[in-house]
Amino acid sequence: MEQLKALFDQGGFILVVQAILIIISLAIFLERYYFYYSSQFDMHEFLHGIQNNVRNNKIVVAVSICDGKKSPVSSVVRSVILHADKGEAAIRIAADETAMTELPKLKRGLKLLACIGNITPMLGLLGTLVAIYKIFEQIEAGGRFIETTVVAGSVKEALITTLFGLISAMLVHLCSFVLSSKLESIVLDMEKACTEMTHFFLMRKLTANEPQQDEQTPQTEKAND
Repeated sequence: MEQLKALFDQGGFILVVQAILIIISLAIFLERYYFYYSSQFDMHEFLHGIQNNVRNNKIVVAVSICDGKKSPVSSVVRSVILHADKGEAAIRIAADETAMTELPKLKRGLKLLACIGNITPMLGLLGTLVAIYKIFEQIEAGGRFIETTVVAGSVKEALITTLFGLISAMLVHLCSFVLSSKLESIVLDMEKACTEMTHFFLMRKLTANEPQQDEQTPQTEKAND
């Protein structure tokens, strides 16, 4: 603990700001990662259960299952179910509207994380410039001859802020990459679920219309006779 306090004393105010930003970044990463993790599930099993309920005309049960999941994927599936009787175009429009509603929730905090990733190395550079300015002030005050120990503290401050800035930037960009990969996976699941459920309802409608066509054919033949 004392070593950490000494490090922050040597790094100065810039190092404190960098530390605060890295704590905020870790908080965003942990919250988003948990949210993405809880939003993903076995989609194949989920869709299979939904389709079985629809086949048995248990539409309310299917919608209730979607509501219970509380996931972007289940929200899209719910939208498809509720608009299944309105045709393919209406289904896709409803699914797209639901996806547009869910995307801001999925992307929340990612812009701030990217911003911190860009700022932290700049803060390291700023800390270096501040330390160099202090060195020149010390040289100016010391005259022609100055002990190296006098400027060593400022040089150390410059190195600490630069090093911490680079390490922080790499860590934040790594967190951003992991979250972006998770986000892409969820968006892909939303698209797959929408396509599969839309195809399911279209095929179900075609199957339901076939017997009616078969019944009309004999009646037409009798009328011709």
